Amino acid sequence: MSKKLLFSLLLSIVFLLPAHADENFSAMNPTVKVTAYKKLYTGRILGIASGSGTVITADGLILTNHHVIFDENEQKPLDAFAVCVTFDVQKEPVCKYTASLVANDKDFDLAILKLDAKDVFGKTLPALKYLDYQNGVAPKEQTQVQVVGYPGSGGETITITKGQISGFDQFNSHTYFKTDTDFDHGSSGGTALDMDGHYIGIPTYIRSYAENVGYFLDLREALPWIREHLMAQASPDGKTGGRLRHELARLETANENRALAYSEYPGFSITLPEDWKFYEVGDEGFYAEQEKQAESVGLSVYFNPYQFEVDKRYMDKLDEELAKLKKEYPDYKKEEAVFAGQKAWKLTYSAYNQRQYAYYIPYGYCLLSLHYAIRLDEEEKQLRVIQPVLDSIELTLPPQTDPKLSRTIAFDDPPFEIAVEGRWRAMKNPGNHPLDLLAEAVREGNFDGFMRWNYRQTPKDERKLSPKDRMDEATKGLEYSDSKLIYKKEDVVADGLTGFLYTYEYEGEKYQEMHKRLTLTLQNGDYEFKIIYDDLSANFDKNLDEVKAILESFRFRGGDETRKGTYDFGPLDYSFSDVQYHRFAGAIGELADKGIVQGYPDGTFRPEKPITRAEALKIILISKNHMEKERGLGKEVNFTRYAAKDAFKFRDVAKRDWSNKFVQYAAEKEILSGYADKTFRPDNPVTTVEALKMMMGVYEIPLWQGETNPWYKKYMEKGYELYLIPRGLEDPNHKLTRGELAYIVNSVYSQAK
Repeated sequence: MSKKLLFSLLLSIVFLLPAHADENFSAMNPTVKVTAYKKLYTGRILGIASGSGTVITADGLILTNHHVIFDENEQKPLDAFAVCVTFDVQKEPVCKYTASLVANDKDFDLAILKLDAKDVFGKTLPALKYLDYQNGVAPKEQTQVQVVGYPGSGGETITITKGQISGFDQFNSHTYFKTDTDFDHGSSGGTALDMDGHYIGIPTYIRSYAENVGYFLDLREALPWIREHLMAQASPDGKTGGRLRHELARLETANENRALAYSEYPGFSITLPEDWKFYEVGDEGFYAEQEKQAESVGLSVYFNPYQFEVDKRYMDKLDEELAKLKKEYPDYKKEEAVFAGQKAWKLTYSAYNQRQYAYYIPYGYCLLSLHYAIRLDEEEKQLRVIQPVLDSIELTLPPQTDPKLSRTIAFDDPPFEIAVEGRWRAMKNPGNHPLDLLAEAVREGNFDGFMRWNYRQTPKDERKLSPKDRMDEATKGLEYSDSKLIYKKEDVVADGLTGFLYTYEYEGEKYQEMHKRLTLTLQNGDYEFKIIYDDLSANFDKNLDEVKAILESFRFRGGDETRKGTYDFGPLDYSFSDVQYHRFAGAIGELADKGIVQGYPDGTFRPEKPITRAEALKIILISKNHMEKERGLGKEVNFTRYAAKDAFKFRDVAKRDWSNKFVQYAAEKEILSGYADKTFRPDNPVTTVEALKMMMGVYEIPLWQGETNPWYKKYMEKGYELYLIPRGLEDPNHKLTRGELAYIVNSVYSQAK
């Protein structure tokens, strides 16, 4: 079972009654709370930033900060905006209003929103109370000021803080007032007033914590920009705005009725006592808590859908994961229980001054989880508080074992689809986290593996890098861990998109439990797909053909038209069919990726086959040439010109022989001396010391110049010093295999590079 998110499939909520009686807009405060939402690729939305704003016209124009509504990662405005209005300063604001973006300016750090004409229940808004932004007041030093907003440190109600103007400063060529008024990031975009109630400035993100000084923009600086955009049209995202209105409406309705009901699977309802409130309500679950209690009790409920029925095998896997708590909490206890008429697990353990309670309820293909915490010094009292809430919970639909998922996962943004076959099932990300997760697939009965599709903006510092450079950067850390890189390809193609791919093996959480992870990155302009398959090594090997078929089902609407329908991922695993689990597989794979070694036409490498002197020389010379090419200093050798020479150093290497150009070059550079009978003996197996001598000559590795007895002692000692000699090769006359030579060459190459 892969690690699951604590969110559920898209569910609908039952709106029982319209929320709230008529609000008294004549008593509204012009300072409002603004929350900006990001549209995720799955269609869901997530609150990203919040701040304050000021209503400046009767028809609902709101002045706030640019940074409140802007996504710095994506470098574009966020997608939807909720507005909360205060009608009574002693009560929390009413959050059933939405707005659209009119204009924004990073230099000023200003933005203008326009309130939608109707609230989330379809009721038309009347003319609004607003502040005059054109009053022309020119504050001076020591002017008393008050800042109105919704700071994070001020609770849920509107907050007013007082101070004075202590000076002036310039940022981005604009004038800012310095003030000792206490406000934090939640006040950004709010209202700065003088003591006569004149609107004089906008609190901003600029702050000097060392001086305990805050800043707000002189409103007069912004007047030309505001006037320029007063008549501009808002640019709403209808689909995202509709989603936000739906979510705000159900939260308001739930609190109006003190009840929440989900009509789609798993079918869930709850009723709260009078002194409780829903603080978050989503498709994936909710959070409720006692209101205005210093030591309140809260309840979190999540619906976790799976691709298959949550049967005993899933619960056994969950039990393994929960077992970690036993080591951390001595009083950890898990017991069988009944919750809402269903068999459940009840977990308890103490952390700090609280006892943690959790219930896990397998319900068809959904796993429900509930959590609450009780203070140890108030345990009896708080348990009495939470029990009526727990008793009100009902599961209103019968258990369903099959989620009836489509074989094809399709998205409009980004425009792609991918299909799974056989015992695989895929499901769109049922929640909001991770933000870039589009979908996940698992194979029936496999609780250790998963396949995920992610989509994100490529980091700025990587956009200009070649696929090879990005792949090298991504795999660099593997060299310093226990992970073993076993395959990589820098020129992947998938239906019009190009990218890179690498596979590595690592030890899982259990001792000697080996996993493999494949990571495929496909570039789409400034964005990229990242597709991951992770599994136990044995499962990985067994499922590789199925995984490749899933990857080849990728269809993208766009990309390079000349490559549409083309797929080239390579073997995805070891480069050669017969090196898997061989102790030199990593070295062989790295040299193969560079083109330094090749296999046989049948796809094998034959790592245990003895290697000849000529073959060893060629591989060593090509590795050095590859390094010089990477350095870009123009020191690569053109071996072809040595093949044309008529003067032969060795009588057993003919001009027509494939090895001639390498042997001639090595002889001319005095890397080779041959035998006393003027032969090179190219077809003889190469010994350990012969290979080391060639290697040190080609790579110009410094050696002690004195005499040694035997003659090869200095080569062997240098080999040990540089960790070039693999375990078990102590005999200098040992005849090297292809795999052993690959290890030695790769070791020298890595150190020299």
